Amino acid sequence: MVRHQGRHKRMSETTSKSAQGISFPELQRLKTSDQVCPRHGVNMVYMQGHQPFCMVCTKEKIEQQNHKIIDHANDYWHKRRTSDVLAMDSIFDDPTLMDANFDNFRPNSSESANNLKLARKIAGEYLNPKTTYNTILTGLPGRGKSHLALSIAKAVNDHADKSMACLFVSVNELFRLIKSSFGHPDSRYNEQNMVQLLSDADLLVLDDLGSEATFQSHQSKNRKEASDYVQNVLFGIVNNRQRTIITTNLGSADLASVYNPKIISRLYRGINGHVISFTAATPDKREVSF
Repeated sequence: MVRHQGRHKRMSETTSKSAQGISFPELQRLKTSDQVCPRHGVNMVYMQGHQPFCMVCTKEKIEQQNHKIIDHANDYWHKRRTSDVLAMDSIFDDPTLMDANFDNFRPNSSESANNLKLARKIAGEYLNPKTTYNTILTGLPGRGKSHLALSIAKAVNDHADKSMACLFVSVNELFRLIKSSFGHPDSRYNEQNMVQLLSDADLLVLDDLGSEATFQSHQSKNRKEASDYVQNVLFGIVNNRQRTIITTNLGSADLASVYNPKIISRLYRGINGHVISFTAATPDKREVSF
């Protein structure tokens, strides 16, 4: 009986401390029960008309529920910062491209078939987060460069053992959105946000590089140098990057005439053996005869 009285005293103290500073009237009506929690060895408490319960057990259940909520939130934000980035943050100027993947790439020449094999090989290597080199897909328009670049990003996004943030960005659309944010500092597309997003991506596709500087025909020999603003933003993105896929209609000489040598040196990091070229040997998939 003395032992029970000690438990009553301890439980009353616990109840009293728990209720301190809390104005819920229900807590003030808690009474100590003679029933003892078999797990914690403390007296249960009860309210009139309700079953006794252990306050320690109840506290543990609440803590478990809170941990589950926190774990769920952490999982959500980890996924949002990694595998969800490709679907939620990519910037396309051609919505039909969004469904592109390796399985629906249709080679229409031996060159494009070989390029598909090389793209698959590169995707497999990018699954290793320690793989640090850039890839360039270059050549005439409409041959499938963007399709293969996005396919690489999707393969890495779907199959990497450790979730990665993969991102596909149309360069021309990127700068259109950034310019539309001028005067709107809260826009998600402001320069600071975009540079941060692209810089942080584990694997970044810069699609159609060069289109933001000129819309001239690919036969033109008079390439226009990209503006200082464009060059500064691009340099801020590629300066510290080591895993970037670039698609462009321009050859190396044209790229050198459009961009600052510092940008070119960053774009060319580790590209030996990782250049996918499309020539006239591959027909234009978008060409329509009429």
